[in-house]
Amino acid sequence: MMKRVLIAAALAAMFLQFEPVLAAGPYDGSWAGTLDAASVKCPQGKITMLIAGDKITGSFGLGVASLPFKGAVAADGTVSGSYNYPEHGLTGSLTGKISGGDFTGRFESTYQAAAASCVRNVSAKRS
Repeated sequence: MMKRVLIAAALAAMFLQFEPVLAAGPYDGSWAGTLDAASVKCPQGKITMLIAGDKITGSFGLGVASLPFKGAVAADGTVSGSYNYPEHGLTGSLTGKISGGDFTGRFESTYQAAAASCVRNVSAKRS
């Protein structure tokens, strides 16, 4: 009986030393790409994204400005994200879809102080 208890304790200790491994999501990883302006008044830029499971974080680089955003990724690859800086009158959203190693979407910005908005096409690839 004592031998069984010792064996069970040894096995339990052996398995408890390993942390559970979480399976990577199908879209996990670092992504990078461009923001192409749909009009002359909207500057072009860059986008970086990090996807982990159903969460997405990243930033839009527009000239010297960098705007962080966060959002979600659905199981079918649909992406929705946003940023909000009320102190500067800036809000925006990112929508799109991932297919394989490619992301295509749209980045919409609103600048309340200037009563202006911009729409940019977004493309990114997993790096």
